[in-house]
Amino acid sequence: MGADVSDKLFAIEASNLGKSERTRAQLMDAAIAVFARVGFEAASVNEITRTAGVANGTFYSHFKDKEDITSVVTARVATDIARQLEADMTGIENAVERVARGTRQFIHVGSERMNWGWTFFRAYQSVPELRRQVTEFLRRDLELGVRQGVFSVTVDSLLIDSMGGISNAFLLARLRGEIGEEGGSRAAEYQLRMLGVPPDQAKTAAWKTIKMVSTD
Repeated sequence: MGADVSDKLFAIEASNLGKSERTRAQLMDAAIAVFARVGFEAASVNEITRTAGVANGTFYSHFKDKEDITSVVTARVATDIARQLEADMTGIENAVERVARGTRQFIHVGSERMNWGWTFFRAYQSVPELRRQVTEFLRRDLELGVRQGVFSVTVDSLLIDSMGGISNAFLLARLRGEIGEEGGSRAAEYQLRMLGVPPDQAKTAAWKTIKMVSTD
């Protein structure tokens, strides 16, 4: 059985590498597909290898166990999404615009690459390292906004969890097909209002026309 993967991104990256690297990438793509479909707890090495079309022994030549491949895959998903968001916001210094743009692009990327979006959503709940990376990303822009005088909040873990909760709730709704592309702007507007940005300014920033990140 071939890999049930809608976006074989790791395999594409490894296409010009050796057989071992290509097999490892194939397993990582399969793991993302399985995690997206059934979650981390229900996922098994057997299901990952069956999805990848390889033997269990091949899996253990590349990863110690399910926890090992989970750590590797979620770190890559988080790093790649963060890299895309950072590249999109290069040169943007205004915290209001950074928060609005970051939220919209995050939901867009996660919903366009559905396996990645589902993996990120599930990992945010259960993988501490991923949650730490998200916290650092959010804290930086929130503290910038406080310094600029545009956010009238105390930046603490409760605020950061609330921000992440809004983004993930709207990502989940997009993945389920309950809302459309406008969901990113709605999430951003809610967040900016929560941060103390005046309603008119929050709406303008959240619904501003921007070029969405390419997920090709």
